[in-house]
Amino acid sequence: MAVGKAMGAGEALAGLSAALDQLIEAVEAGGLDHYDTPDLVEFLQDFEQVRNRLPVVDHRVVRDALERDLAGTLCQGRLTRVLTQALRIGPGEAARRVRAAEQLGERVSMLGQSVPPVRPVLAAAQRAGTVTPEQVGIVLVGLAKVDRSGYDPAEVTHGEQLLSRLATTLGPRDLQVCTDRFVECLDPDGSRPDETLNEDRRSVRLTARRGGSWVGELCLTGPVGAKLHALLTPLARPRVSRAVDPDGRPVEEPDLRNHGQRMHDALEGLCDRLLRAGGPPDTGGIPTTLLVTVDEESLRTRTGHATTSDGTPISIAALLELADQSEIIPAVLNRAGAVLSLGRTRRLASRSQTLALAARDGGCSFPGCSSAPEWCERHHIRGWIDGGPTDLDNMTLLCRYHHHNFAARGWTCRLNLDRLPEWVPPAHVDRTRRPLANARILAARGRYTTAA
Repeated sequence: MAVGKAMGAGEALAGLSAALDQLIEAVEAGGLDHYDTPDLVEFLQDFEQVRNRLPVVDHRVVRDALERDLAGTLCQGRLTRVLTQALRIGPGEAARRVRAAEQLGERVSMLGQSVPPVRPVLAAAQRAGTVTPEQVGIVLVGLAKVDRSGYDPAEVTHGEQLLSRLATTLGPRDLQVCTDRFVECLDPDGSRPDETLNEDRRSVRLTARRGGSWVGELCLTGPVGAKLHALLTPLARPRVSRAVDPDGRPVEEPDLRNHGQRMHDALEGLCDRLLRAGGPPDTGGIPTTLLVTVDEESLRTRTGHATTSDGTPISIAALLELADQSEIIPAVLNRAGAVLSLGRTRRLASRSQTLALAARDGGCSFPGCSSAPEWCERHHIRGWIDGGPTDLDNMTLLCRYHHHNFAARGWTCRLNLDRLPEWVPPAHVDRTRRPLANARILAARGRYTTAA
């Protein structure tokens, strides 16, 4: 029965692909040439409506993947990781699709009965094609902020109906404004203390931009906000430069930085003081140290860029400025980019070995995992209990999930001829058991294939 359904879905997908080929051929052959302006706009709207209905297929596919524990079978931890690898989409887009499927897709009860979607009104609008995936994401994120204890469920339901109706007439920007206003106006009626609300809403988000800068968003509790304000305010005061003019008279030059720039520089000063003091606690994988990788040629010629542990590029000039006030951890690389051995010491990897692993692997080495080295654990490829040495050629970095789950899922690790880690999948994942390497490691070495 399951095979028949799968074949039916496959045939339908093939039919859709064939129909799309016909549409593309008709459009490219001048099928729109005789359309006047209103007809052309109507065609665009009709086509967009068809496009908007496609996520309905995603909803069911994601539900089936969750029910089958597809992520666990592939040893990926979360379905979003499966989607990013299989579909080559970003983590944000993968999370949006899973969230939409969980909220808009039909569900199955413990007794196997069909249950309506969590957001039935918005789900109906998407099935009809009257709302876009972008609009769906805006509404879902907004409703999630108030769909919790302390808020009236009837008000949340009303908000879904209102915002779903607005989505059929408003663009994303205006819909975002309306959604934000709805969230702000929804009063919890004092059922939850402000302290509890603040605790639930606390967050810090930092995102690296391609150019090397960072953007972020803070939502701090009262005590944390007060502490940070107390630390930054003295360092952010305007600085007045005093000089003497040619006539010997004192001259004061005002601080040309605006308030935001002064607060940024104050935060940088705090970070510098903390790093110089050596006070931060060790993390799960490596001590809290700023790890920067650079090849010998770039360092020698003072050209090119270095790379931080999270992949952010920094100029050699900026690296030298950091080196002037920070500890330098050297790591010698061979031509393939593998870290040369630092020697055998004990069962637990030394600090130098751990930093060398971070420079080589750049984080969790399991295929598809993007965990940074600061959140990884050290793993013996050949177990210590089985005689494996604590040596770089017998170790790799793994996040906690993969460290504790890869063996039970049938994966094995080895070092290839370039002394870089690669993973052999079980037969139920790949019948040929072709070794896979983390794309981060391959990209850092300028290689995009793995050795068999």
